[in-house]
Amino acid sequence: MKEFNQVVDNGTFHGYEIENSNLPALICLHGMTSDSKSFLELIDHLKSDFHLILLDLPGHGETELLKEEKDYQFSSVVKRVHSVIQKRIKKPFYLLGHSWGADLALHFGAEFPDEIIGIVLIDGGYVFPEQVDGMTEEKALESWEEYIGSSQYNSWNEVVKDYQQFTTREWDDRLDTIVYSNFKKEESKYILRADRKSLLATIRAFYIEPCSKTYQHIKCPVLLFYSTIPDNDPTRDKGINRIKKELDDIKVIGIKNTKHNVHWDYPEKVADEIKVWKKELYESTY
Repeated sequence: MKEFNQVVDNGTFHGYEIENSNLPALICLHGMTSDSKSFLELIDHLKSDFHLILLDLPGHGETELLKEEKDYQFSSVVKRVHSVIQKRIKKPFYLLGHSWGADLALHFGAEFPDEIIGIVLIDGGYVFPEQVDGMTEEKALESWEEYIGSSQYNSWNEVVKDYQQFTTREWDDRLDTIVYSNFKKEESKYILRADRKSLLATIRAFYIEPCSKTYQHIKCPVLLFYSTIPDNDPTRDKGINRIKKELDDIKVIGIKNTKHNVHWDYPEKVADEIKVWKKELYESTY
């Protein structure tokens, strides 16, 4: 996996690439507080099928902060991501996003429809914030302020204990590597690497440019994975029903015993479903 730094619009994006020009490209966009290493296990199962590009999004991982709060609006971020992609590849591609990255993928697909073969959404792009009853912008910002403030740990064991709740699988070295990348150590404490201002600006962006406004502009096939825990989730069901109604070509898959990080819980199953979907698209086209 080759590491790169790509300068666009007077800023630098960090990422990784597993290059194979004979294969279709898949661009991977992570969720909030995470970085490109969130996909390490998933790409192990996809590297024989795709030319892979993993990006650290602004204010996350090793990609620089953006200067203004308005720069974190989805329409602005996707233009920067587009500039990065244009410098790496010159062919249509698939786009995969988890959580925040899924919303970005939809906005990208609406803005640059002719460049996208298909979009993969991993538990994002269909719920937050519109389908969450009572989730005002003020409440969302207060909740994130609290989360950021509480995400300081005195030891790595404390981090692991807390993050174990975000996955259904037993903790192992691979998860340790993925999560360790999200933290930095300052004065003997482990704190989130993702920048506070970028996180809060992103939350505001969800309210300024909700992903549902992209639905009517999505022209490519979409594959949506959703988490199945909790078993009964009216918010999730409402979101799924809406996106299924508004997108012309969407396949929806719930993988049993999964939380929000579906690709952590069962990376091989997620990869297998992506490959089946890709094959189905190819066969329907040719």
